[in-house]
Amino acid sequence: MQSNNNNAPTTTSSHSATGTNGNDEDVNLIGPFAVVPKQDCPHVENRSYTLPTSAQKIDGHQPPCEICHEITENWVCLNSSCSIIGCSRYQQRHMLQHYETSGHNICLSLSDHSFYCFKCDSYIDHQNFQQVKTQLMSE
Repeated sequence: MQSNNNNAPTTTSSHSATGTNGNDEDVNLIGPFAVVPKQDCPHVENRSYTLPTSAQKIDGHQPPCEICHEITENWVCLNSSCSIIGCSRYQQRHMLQHYETSGHNICLSLSDHSFYCFKCDSYIDHQNFQQVKTQLMSE
């Protein structure tokens, strides 16, 4: 802890991790809660991703988890041969379990439309997701 001019305590961070830009900052973290998606995920396939039909809203709501039928914080697998809907790790963790059993690592949040790579353990963004973003905007 340090003190500022008003003698009010301030905190400094001792966290230091080498980021992808080679310096000692984590370039994917901004402030206490904001996350900048990783732009260079090596697991994104060289194809244009599309929104699976399983991810389409039902009566204005996101589709339920295929296992527990939870209807909030669900994710859709973006593997080209799969389109399973699974709940988040903050619910019953069915999308995480799907990754662990299938190896399908890229998924899309149906709550906030963020993309995630389980192999990188990071939110990601890539130009190959542009079609998905366009489809989400038209819902």
